[in-house]
Amino acid sequence: MYDNIESTGSRSIGVQIRALRTARGWSLAELARRAGTSAPTLHRYESGWDRFELTTLRKIASALGASLDVKLVPGSVTGGKPKERPPGALLKLLSPLFWDRELQLSDLERYEGWVLERVLMFGNWKQVVAVRQFYGDAALARAAARRGVDVKTRNYWNTVLEGGAVASEGA
Repeated sequence: MYDNIESTGSRSIGVQIRALRTARGWSLAELARRAGTSAPTLHRYESGWDRFELTTLRKIASALGASLDVKLVPGSVTGGKPKERPPGALLKLLSPLFWDRELQLSDLERYEGWVLERVLMFGNWKQVVAVRQFYGDAALARAAARRGVDVKTRNYWNTVLEGGAVASEGA
């Protein structure tokens, strides 16, 4: 019945949720009712918000009759060594996260934990990918364990970084 839904490939999860929902002819309110969540939450997810709750995604997938497969796919990190991103470009990308002080190039090296903690807690996907390429997964794991990282964020990153993937969830 839904064979004409295009391959998920590199489409964002929000786009995939919207495609499955509209293919079924459901409103946001209908999917929210079936998934036990709110229409505003679904709207945020479908509109590109990238701070997903795995529990909510599991409920949405189940309501849609879909499976959830969350994984961290290696990009340009090879041989365990991160690919260097030009520090100036990284600084510009991360600066909006440092509202309390002006981020300096020297901060990227001297205060790795502080920088990564801020990105893991408040960064968007592009910022996370950039610091992952610059620092590597081991540094992200160390930062996730820092005292300043809230429990939800720590648990999320521990799940993502353990083995590089979260097991597929059936609907």
